[in-house]
Amino acid sequence: MSATGKADWRRIAYPLLLLVLCLVLYLWRLGATPLEDFDEAYYAVGAREMLQRHDLGTPYFNGRPFLLKPILIYWVIAGAFTALGTTEFAARLASAFLGAFTVLITYWFVAHALSRRAGLAAGLSLAFCYMWIDISRDASIDVLLTALLTSALFLFFLGMQAPPKQGPWLYLSGYPLLGLALLAKGPVPTGVVVVGLLAFAATSGRLRRTLLEAKLLPGIALALAVAGPWYWYELRHQPSFFGTFFIGEHFGHIGGTLARKEPVWGNLRYLLIYFYPWVAFLPGAFWYALRHPRDHILRFACWWSAAVVVLFSIPHSKLAHYLAPAFPPLAILVGAWLDAWMERRQVARWPTGVALAILGLVGVPCLLLGAVAAFLPGFIADRLPQSYGDWTPGFSPVVILASLGIGSCAAVLLARRHRRALAPVLVLTMLVAGLAYAGWFKPRLALIQAQPRKELAQLASRLLPASEPLGVYCAKRNSTIFYLRRPIVDLGETKEEFAGVLAFLSAARPAAVLTHSRFLADLEGRKVRFSVLGRRGDYVLIANHSRPAD
Repeated sequence: MSATGKADWRRIAYPLLLLVLCLVLYLWRLGATPLEDFDEAYYAVGAREMLQRHDLGTPYFNGRPFLLKPILIYWVIAGAFTALGTTEFAARLASAFLGAFTVLITYWFVAHALSRRAGLAAGLSLAFCYMWIDISRDASIDVLLTALLTSALFLFFLGMQAPPKQGPWLYLSGYPLLGLALLAKGPVPTGVVVVGLLAFAATSGRLRRTLLEAKLLPGIALALAVAGPWYWYELRHQPSFFGTFFIGEHFGHIGGTLARKEPVWGNLRYLLIYFYPWVAFLPGAFWYALRHPRDHILRFACWWSAAVVVLFSIPHSKLAHYLAPAFPPLAILVGAWLDAWMERRQVARWPTGVALAILGLVGVPCLLLGAVAAFLPGFIADRLPQSYGDWTPGFSPVVILASLGIGSCAAVLLARRHRRALAPVLVLTMLVAGLAYAGWFKPRLALIQAQPRKELAQLASRLLPASEPLGVYCAKRNSTIFYLRRPIVDLGETKEEFAGVLAFLSAARPAAVLTHSRFLADLEGRKVRFSVLGRRGDYVLIANHSRPAD
């Protein structure tokens, strides 16, 4: 085959391979588990209530306006519900396709700027890390936001590199995507990546030229034309929107009141976990990037990823998925380094040692833990029934740990003599571990809590008249609202709020409660009259009246 024919074959085969692998990993058993109680339930309930109310301007949750996030994710999920029905699969489908789309445009961008093999390595690094597997199978904002920001920044970088006549058009194509990003998660993540872009332009000596060619006024007008109408609508129709979203949501994260508080270095831990196994190559990838000219694509990726990681380390509230916009540029860095390393170009030796050490430090414990999971010691086997009853984790933890352990150790052994086998081995490792986790372990884990709550909420929807309130106590209210298909009464999660359960069931009107079965003894001890309408696992549906139990 001629060199031209070989290049043409790769031009088709590489993106096709990425697409097939992504769709297999992101779509397999996508609707097998109930919605996660936090973000997924918020967005799915908001989308469904918008459709029920025929109001596409304001999302509602539990019968009240939900003003913590912008509108785009609700529109996306509502469109999927309209086309495919109100199911878990429909709620998550857009994320799966957007995850695959971001992988493909990352491949295309790197293939255009560097080489097809570097593009393939970058695409695989993004597609087969824990973060991307997780958010591409989740009905949440982050993959949507990252797809929009990644597309916009790629266009802006191409605009910087293009001739003067073409550059402005590339810039102008990126601004509407920034407008959509504002509709996806608001101004903060959009502003963070723009800071990275401006830092790259300043350090490469192109800031003045970029500001002149970027058509700032028409571009900002385009972005506002996309995002402005909805923000204006919401400010006009929901007077509390400004205080809730712009003040409460943003300052709540800065102060650490809206999410888990983490130390300033907390994001580094998230990178170690969520970008595994490719995080092992990041020290060498950054070192390799810094050896290139200041206007190089790898310097661009450095500034972009550093802006996200560093600026999101300032607030006290930190969650792993806040870092999602940093993962495409991190994958670019890793893809370029792997390409250079496999071709034995001039790369320093120490990064290889660091990478193999990290892989070994993870691989060996995973092998040991996999052996423990396969042959449970007696003291562990005896404790499982005490905590989980008849439930067992099955063989999936063994598969996950064994694949991570064998794959990581095999990569270490192959690295010296068979460099080109390293990336395929790690991809296979993450493919097996990802499929086992998403399609096997996660549905089995749902049998403990999420599935029983789902079934009891659906039972309540069938048994209880629409006028009868359902209270939820210590049973994760968000997903219950989705499966009940109407608002609930939140009775809380703490012992101090148990008195509210007693008052709720003691009222003269019919009422029901979904709660954990461990509270039945407390209710009996308080001589509260109730009947059990249904049991699923450790959860019960009770009421202050009698109906046939299910």
